[in-house]
Amino acid sequence: MYNVSNYIGNKMLKTKSEKNKTHTLIISDLHLGSKVSQPEKVLEFLKSFSFRKLILLGDVFDSLDFRHLSPESWELLNYIGKISPEKKVRWVKGNHDDGLSDVFGSLMNAQIYETYIWQFKQEKYLAMHGHQFDRFLVDNVFLSYVGTAAYDFIQRIDFSDKRLSHFVKRKSKGWLRLSQKVAEGAIAEARHRHARYVFCGHTHKAMQKVNGHHVKYYNSGCWTDAPCTFITIDEEDIRIGEY
Repeated sequence: MYNVSNYIGNKMLKTKSEKNKTHTLIISDLHLGSKVSQPEKVLEFLKSFSFRKLILLGDVFDSLDFRHLSPESWELLNYIGKISPEKKVRWVKGNHDDGLSDVFGSLMNAQIYETYIWQFKQEKYLAMHGHQFDRFLVDNVFLSYVGTAAYDFIQRIDFSDKRLSHFVKRKSKGWLRLSQKVAEGAIAEARHRHARYVFCGHTHKAMQKVNGHHVKYYNSGCWTDAPCTFITIDEEDIRIGEY
């Protein structure tokens, strides 16, 4: 059994439960097929939750070469397919998912979006992966690839608590700027679409931010690190949790 750490503002609430319940569950950046993916952990997590909607917020896969998918990855994909349509699955495409949604969308029984907008509790919600606001990625595809490969290598040789990876994230000005740029771009897009809440992935760094126009931004982090992070949306609150 795992501890689920829920962040509410600046406070942390720890709960233990065999079956956690929420209305909407958001996870992103699984990067299935990469050497740092953790499909068995994702599957264990999904089985520990009772939910009505699952949003896969981009970069479910790492590359077009799905021959690298492990048996555990296939087991996860099959499980997601089996829980639909009883539980609604929405797949918001990330930059790593291009070319794969047509192949795997039907397997997972998922509805596919570039941008997903929905209503909940009489409020408008917006979800997009976030790479749309990453100008360095758009303008420097090769350098972005090299940087990603270098960070993946650090994760592979890292300690079990991922202390090296966390150090790189904390000290990298580029990473900090990216998180801020994605947040600012997403908030601006939410204002344009008159949405109250906006959700992104892409940066691999979970965070929340409220701007002066009362748009609330949340980033779901990733599932290639430790701890892995997720977002829950229910009648009471929106929370960022650790698994």
